[in-house]
Order: sequence, then structure tokens, then C-alpha cells
Amino acid sequence: MIFTLSWLKQFLDTDATLEQITNTLTMTGLELEDLVDKSKELEAFKVAKIIETEPHPDADKLKLCKVETDSKTLQIVCGAPNARAGIKVVLASIGTVIPSGNFKIKKSQIRGIESSGMMCSADELNIPGDSSGIIELPDDAVIGDAAAKYLGLDDPIIHINITPNRADALGVYGIARDLAASGLGTLKKLGNPEFNQEFETKTTLNVRGSEACPLFAIREIKDLENKESPTWLKNLLDNIGVGSISPVVDVTNYISYSFGQPMHAYDADKISDNIIVETLSSDEKFKALNEKEYELKTGDIVIRDEKNIHCLGGIIGGENSACDKNTKRIILEAASFDAEHIAKTGRRLIIDTDSRYRFERNVDREFTHMALDFATDLILSICNGVASKMVSSGDPALPVRTIDFPAGFLESRTNISLAPQEIEDILCKLGFICTNIGESIKITIPSWRYDVSIKEDIVEEIVRIYGYDKIPETPLPEAPIARIIPRDQRRVSDIKRLLASSGYDEIVTWSFMDSEKAKSFTTIKEELTLLNPISSDLDYMRPSILPNLLRVANNNINRSFHDLSLFEVGPIFEDTGHKVITHASGIRTGNIAPKNSHEACRVFDLFDVKADIAAILESAGLDINKCQIRQNAPDYYHPTRSASICLGKNVLGYFGQVHPLILKEFEIDADVIAFEMNISALPFGKEKYGKKPELVRSDYQAITRDYAFVVDKDQPVGEMLSFIKNADKKRVKSVNLFDIYSGTHIDADKKSVALSVDIQDDAKTLTESDIETINKAIIDGIEKKFSATLRG
Repeated sequence: MIFTLSWLKQFLDTDATLEQITNTLTMTGLELEDLVDKSKELEAFKVAKIIETEPHPDADKLKLCKVETDSKTLQIVCGAPNARAGIKVVLASIGTVIPSGNFKIKKSQIRGIESSGMMCSADELNIPGDSSGIIELPDDAVIGDAAAKYLGLDDPIIHINITPNRADALGVYGIARDLAASGLGTLKKLGNPEFNQEFETKTTLNVRGSEACPLFAIREIKDLENKESPTWLKNLLDNIGVGSISPVVDVTNYISYSFGQPMHAYDADKISDNIIVETLSSDEKFKALNEKEYELKTGDIVIRDEKNIHCLGGIIGGENSACDKNTKRIILEAASFDAEHIAKTGRRLIIDTDSRYRFERNVDREFTHMALDFATDLILSICNGVASKMVSSGDPALPVRTIDFPAGFLESRTNISLAPQEIEDILCKLGFICTNIGESIKITIPSWRYDVSIKEDIVEEIVRIYGYDKIPETPLPEAPIARIIPRDQRRVSDIKRLLASSGYDEIVTWSFMDSEKAKSFTTIKEELTLLNPISSDLDYMRPSILPNLLRVANNNINRSFHDLSLFEVGPIFEDTGHKVITHASGIRTGNIAPKNSHEACRVFDLFDVKADIAAILESAGLDINKCQIRQNAPDYYHPTRSASICLGKNVLGYFGQVHPLILKEFEIDADVIAFEMNISALPFGKEKYGKKPELVRSDYQAITRDYAFVVDKDQPVGEMLSFIKNADKKRVKSVNLFDIYSGTHIDADKKSVALSVDIQDDAKTLTESDIETINKAIIDGIEKKFSATLRG
């Protein structure tokens, strides 16, 4: 928010210095970002007067000027076409530094004639204006005075940062209110504008949909005279960088910056007498004041007639009804639009205007009619004309909002003890209405404070005016005894450390993604679609971390980083109410190690990621031997190179090669192996405290037996492994798959599965009979249960 000191003093009666004002702004939460005082930068430039000119004897385009200052007469050589006797000018005397070139004026010889100074143009002072000649100051400018005074540059420009909740401070009047409440002067009362409303306009108003536009008001003003804006108004707008355009537009900008109410004016002769305010029911094109054409979508708010769209509501006006120097009759608009609609449309179309900036932070609806009256009165005072009665649709009144504020609540939160009357004094100066009801204060919230809704908000209002620097010092409490970290947090931490130690790099991405890409991973649900996304490609709560990992992989591969191992642990979102589901997901792609002279390069494969999943399960305290691997991974995995890992009926996660179509969608031209582990679904074992049991190792020799069975091609190997483990739970220590073969000597619908079984007895040495008993149980059981044949 940018404004000038004189603009502030239009609403604040104060004798405070500029330094006091800027310091108080920061202390009340309106942080000072920049302060520009052009009068100090230009204090060396003075008013002077040309009293005589004559042609230069050796140069047709140069003139010899006699220039009167407050102490003497100087001879200056000048080439400006408008240099002539009788005009007041801006003089840079010897020793003055020119801002535009940062050079110092020296006495010099120009074509043999001595020149003792310089008369300046706007460009040379780095100020806006016509630079085809030297600056001509008003006739009443006093010789010897600072030139900045007559250029409208003696008005310090203040730039403050406004937090998103303080929409009321997007008008100079709101800033003046805060300063008055802080004791820096008195807020001037706004009088009611007085002007004649001499006729009923023929223009009708039809608002279709009060949700998007709860209030819309217009007034016709006719018989306008084509004049320039007054100097005071042009200077204000020039100083804040808006610039003067025309009296009507200047007034709407002045009202917007003064009170935070954006306005718009239509050339009434370029639109029909029926104004329609609606949300679009179909897509349409719209050419705006910035000469750009936009594709408007269903739901965008527009102001139109039967033929054309004349304004994108709350954001920017249309080119086809813009006011120009020939405009004699206008329709002046003041309205209140739904902030969410404005933000969504503006973000999608990438249109940044002062109007959008204010409306998407909420505008005081109860001031809308008053703003229209102020603008009307000012336009009439500048351009004359005749005003109609107001035509309005909607209710300017907002529901009354109150807060019961206990007398001791402030002290309980800040350690500041104030009497109820002191609290009321502060709040009343900010526009709140207070009623003392015993042990509590009933506070009515003003219409312009949309951000205030709870008792803590009231505390903030009191403290920022009372002074954060006055909060009493309170010793910090003693450090509490460290709590035991909850086991779910410990588990997440352990998994992160495990993956990092396995060569993965951790990344942290948004918890949302592009809804179009999300369709490849889930069925889109309306309740998971963001109404107000930070970006159009981040509009859906992620159903999986995998798409975000693939997006990051694509960014890295495009920058020639092809060997990647990435993981993230974080929430995913399903239609499960408030329950948070935590997943650990990772991807590997490229070579497992850099090129070297010791071994051939190998790319990551399915079994590398399977080992990572097994490590996660082991770190979580699960017995991997009790888990089952099944071929029912989601569709975004390769159909024959992926699997799920289960514990009974519970699916713990998935792993495998990402489906080629998904990789194509993310523009990745390489195989990617991925895993997803539902950490929230991993069961916790019983917490056991005290001495852990000793590790017992058998003194008796273990033996290994290898088996090769021919089974159906679609037979899950995991089921065979589980069966063998249970054949003799005490003596079968481990079962491992070491080969799967299909081809010569094996039927087309069969495969050969080779298994290695470790057998050991903890109490004795196994006899040949013991081994044969176990061997027979394994062979007979596998052949019977899985219709298998033992290969010879």
C-alpha cells in the first residue's frame, strides 16, 4: 500500500513528525517497507526566472539566457525549444548533482560562451512529465524557493506492507484510523456528500446470483465537461505511481486508495440501458482495458448488456465501454464481489490489478453506497454535470457479529493488566462497539474487520495499539522433562534414516497435485478438489506420493541427472474423513553405481526395491516371513512386473516397475522402479521393557537342501515359501527362492521354481532319518497342495 503524507493528513489531524508516523505504523502491524522523500533528493534545485534570451552567436539551436536567482543573475546556455523570457524554471546551480546522470554541474564553456548552471527537464530530475523542453513552473512560484514544492514533490511517499488479513488498511482512511487509535492525532469524521440527484436513470440493473455479487450499485452522470484533473489529485496519483488518466478515472482511483473500495466507470453511450451482472454459464471471450483478450470460463463474474461483456467483475474493465476524452455520460459502479470468485478467476487468468487485490481480501460492503456518493460528488466538482439517483441491487447490511470478551482474558494471554475502560477506549477508537456486561465486555465487530472472529483476535487488536514493547517481561519456565517420543513418530524417523542410509535422497513436495494427472492414480472425488489452489496445477489432494516423485524425477532427468534414488514420507488423502494416512514412497532409476573399472554397470531392478521394502518391514519390527507377496498392484504399475505385500488380508504396500503409459505422461524415457508403503497400516508389536532375551545360537550343524518344482505358470511362489516354512516350524529355519525357469523341457503353461531350505535342530544333530522325514513332508506337501512335480 502506497500513499503520501498529505493524503494521510486529509483524514488524520496530527502534528506528529514523519518519523513518529512511520515508527507507529510499524508498531501497529503496518510494516514500513520504503520511505521516499523527493524533496530531500531535490533540495538543491531552486526556482529561478529567465529574464532575457538571445541567440547563441555560433549555434542555431542554442540560446543565451539571463537567469534571475534569489541572489544574482546568471548566464546559462540552453538548447531547450521552450526557453524564453518570463518563465519560471528549475535551476541546478554550480555544484548540484543531476539525478539522471549522477554528474555534478560545473562552470563550462559551450561553443565559446560561459555557462554558469543548468535549467532542468523532467527526465533530468527522474520525474514523470514532458521532457521535450525544460520544466515550466507556475507563475506564482517564488524565486529561490525549493522547486520540489511546485512540482508536487514535497510530499513524502510512504510504502507499507499489508498482511492478507488487513483489508481495511488498503485505504488511507483505515491507516489513519489505526494511527489515531495509537494516539497520533484525531481521525477526521467523514461528512455526507451533498449533491443534487436530479433525475431517474433509464438504465436498469439485473443481478443474477447474489452469492457472487451480494451488492451492486450504479449512478448515471451526464453533461460532463472535458477537463483536466486538479493539480492536487494528479500529484497524489503521480506520487504513488498510478498516474493521472482522466478526471473520472482519477476519481475512481482516488476513492479506491482512500477507502479501499474499487470502482469502475462505463461510457454510458457505449452500452445499452440494461446492465446485467451474472456468472457465466458458458465460455466466452473478453477484451480488457489492457488490450489483451481473455478466455473466460463458466462461473466467472461479468458485467454486460445483451450484446457484449463490459467488465470482468472486480478485476478489470472492458475496452468496448472505456471512457475517453469525448465521454459526456457515464455509468459509475460501486459493488461488492465474493472474494473467492475473484481470487479464482484472477489467478487463472493471471490478471493482477489493484481492484482484484482488494476484492479478494474482502471490501467493506456497508461502505459501498457511501463510496459511490463520494465519487459522484468529486466528479461533479471537477467536471460539473448532472447526477441521477442511485440504482442498487442487494443488501449493504452485514449480519451483526459479536464477541463476549472476559475482563481477565487479556491478562491471561499477555500478562498485560488493563482496566475494562482502557480496553474499551482502545477498541472504540478502532471502530468496535463495546458494552460492559458485568465480568465481560460485549464487543460488536465493525463491518470492515472481516478478519476478527475470536477472542484472541481482540487481544491482538488491543496489544498492537497498546504497544508490543509494553508487554511485561516474564521469566521463561523451567525446561520440561523430555517426553518420550510417540512410537509412530519414532517409526517415521527410523524409516527415513533407513532409506537415507540405503542411498536414497529425501525430498519434500506439496501435499497436492494436478487433478488431470491424479486421474491416472485414483478416481477424482469432489471433496478432495481444492477450491482455492495456490496454482492451477496443484488443485487436488494427492492420492499417492508417487506422482510427485515422478515429477521431481522428470525435472532431474531433464537436467542430465539420470541415476536417481528419491523418497518421501508424508500424508496421502483418501475419502476417510479426518484420518491422516502416512505413506513412505520411493523410486529408483538409472544405474545402481557410477561407471568404474571394477565392475560392469547395472541398472536398478525390481529386486533392489523389494529389498528396500523388506528392510522397512524389518525396521518396523515385522517378521518378513509372515508377509505374503501377491500380484495385485494398482494399474499405474506394470501388470507383470509388480506386486503387493500383504499381512493376511491387510495390504501394507506395493512395489514394481511403473507402467510405461504413466512414464510417458510424466515425459520420463527410462524404467522407474517404485515402492509405496502404508506406514499407518503397519501393526505395532507389544512394547516390551526391561532386559532383552539373550541371542541363542545352536551348537548343532545346519544342512541345506535344494528343490526344483514344476508348477503352473501363474502359481504365486510366496504361497510355496509359506507352506515349506510351516512344514516343520522348529527345524525349518529359512526358505529362499534362487531361480525361476521356463523354456526348454518345461511345458508352455508351467515354470520351474528352485528353492533352498535351511534345516537345523537346536537340541541335537540331525540324523539321516530326521532329514528324510522333513524332506518327505516338504516334497509330498508341495506336490499335493500345488499340483507340483519334483524335477529330477
